[in-house]
Amino acid sequence: MKRLLQTIYLALTTIERRFFDIFNFLVYRPKARVISVGNLSMGGTGKTPVLFELISELQQQSRLCILSRGYKSPWERSFYHLQGKGPHPTGLTDEALLLNRRFPEIPVLLGKNRHHAAIVGEQRLAPDILLLDDGFQYRRLQKDIELLLWDAMSEATEAQLLPAGRLREPVFRLLQADAILLTRCESATQDKIDFWQNWLNEKAPNVPVIAVKTECDGMFDHLGNRLPESQIKTDCLAFSAIGRPAAFYAQLAAVGCRVCERVEFRDHHQFSASELQKLGQQGKEKHLRLVCTEKDFCKISSQTAAEMHLQVLRIRTIPLSGRSFTAELAAQGIRLQQETASATFS
Repeated sequence: MKRLLQTIYLALTTIERRFFDIFNFLVYRPKARVISVGNLSMGGTGKTPVLFELISELQQQSRLCILSRGYKSPWERSFYHLQGKGPHPTGLTDEALLLNRRFPEIPVLLGKNRHHAAIVGEQRLAPDILLLDDGFQYRRLQKDIELLLWDAMSEATEAQLLPAGRLREPVFRLLQADAILLTRCESATQDKIDFWQNWLNEKAPNVPVIAVKTECDGMFDHLGNRLPESQIKTDCLAFSAIGRPAAFYAQLAAVGCRVCERVEFRDHHQFSASELQKLGQQGKEKHLRLVCTEKDFCKISSQTAAEMHLQVLRIRTIPLSGRSFTAELAAQGIRLQQETASATFS
């Protein structure tokens, strides 16, 4: 049955891809440079922190605009311009909220139709660069740079097309990436990193593979204050609603936080008041500090976070070499910025 479903799924993805190859007038070519950050697999590969790092590197020299699908939000099938400190409506995705919290001055255009969002963004904002979030499978925009993420923590059996594996498209699509970022190398064994580097080099021999690590950028209280080491190295209850929570636990262990209890929700889960109350009670009864990811923290009201005495792990993702993404990609002949980029958003 899986083989049959795989065949059907492959046929559908192939038809869609060839449709836009034939009717290429449906593909919009923005004036701005389009940089896509995406993946081949279902589930988390660490796109959000990579996107943050790119924004941090590019925003000083270029006017940026983020195009995001707004997955499962009220704006997925419409349009919303997210910018500024708010107030903002309820129902925004956790990625959008986190982007806005970190970079309130950067416009985030939400909507499944990113062709339309790109046109509106150019008319309203005149950006130098459009950053396309989760854009590898999006056909209706012509892209200048395709950055593809691959999780070093994934298993070899996952490198198959759905439903047998976790791939949304066939492996040969790796060839169409400009660079492959092998993420979460800090959590993988050297044998596994070597395996994936060799496998990716075999499947896409002319595409550079850049090893990437995620590291802790500090622990913060609910008000955004950085916590001293004495308040980090304690027993905690860690809860999350992310794609691969194992990396979260590894990052907590790396800073000395002892995870005594783990509570996991499905990716993108919206916490209910009763769930958060239960977590708070569980932490109080077992004398454990409550810790969550920054992505999950954005979905919790400031009042509830204060009542829970919530602590937040903030992370950043950088190349294993320690260089910036801009420098690492430039060494491979890939330039993220155009030389004529204009000033930052005011």
